[in-house]
Amino acid sequence: MKEGIKVEVSKKMEKWAAQELQYADLGDTRRKKRLISIVENLASQPSTSVPQASGNLAAASATYDFWNSPYFHPSDIIAAQAKSTVERIKEHPIVLAVQDTTSLDFTTQKAKKGMGYLDCKTSFGLKVHTTLGVSAQGVPLGLINQYVWAREEKNLGIAKQRKKRETQEKESQRWLDSLSETQQQIPEEIQVVTIGDCEADIFDLFAQSRNPVLPNLPCKIN
Repeated sequence: MKEGIKVEVSKKMEKWAAQELQYADLGDTRRKKRLISIVENLASQPSTSVPQASGNLAAASATYDFWNSPYFHPSDIIAAQAKSTVERIKEHPIVLAVQDTTSLDFTTQKAKKGMGYLDCKTSFGLKVHTTLGVSAQGVPLGLINQYVWAREEKNLGIAKQRKKRETQEKESQRWLDSLSETQQQIPEEIQVVTIGDCEADIFDLFAQSRNPVLPNLPCKIN
């Protein structure tokens, strides 16, 4: 019975992954097929390791090789999923663009490279700012855009000088960049309501408007 359920879940994930990533252009159809296979494996078993989710050593090795490939950029994958999201958004007159920033903490994984500091000089990882599309009824529509970066150690403590720095020099600029990109991605006839927490309390963000007919409506959630 469990094996039958596992096969059914795998089939559903394969269909979902192929549909969600149908717009992916990685320069080679084989890379696209590999991407869909990787997403299918990881989505089917999100709580397991890459080797476990892959099923065998060859598939696990192919996954790591794919991630190390110099022939495409992670943004190419994000762009593909974002396009699928926009296609779903087109079916709604109003869409919520939910922005938030989170941290991926890899402090205990010493072998990781390219990490930046997080809340203090002893914690390391990546910062991720994501915009998710949600219908007015609360149904998730998918990823609209995403920024990932590593803080440079030389900037540790610079937040104390935030009142003296322009928005463009702060991480706050991610909110404006995400809003601008969202407005470019979504057709003008669709009303966009941008939602964020207290970090979105930025004058420049509220000052941005989409057009005089259907303005962008920033909404802050405490």
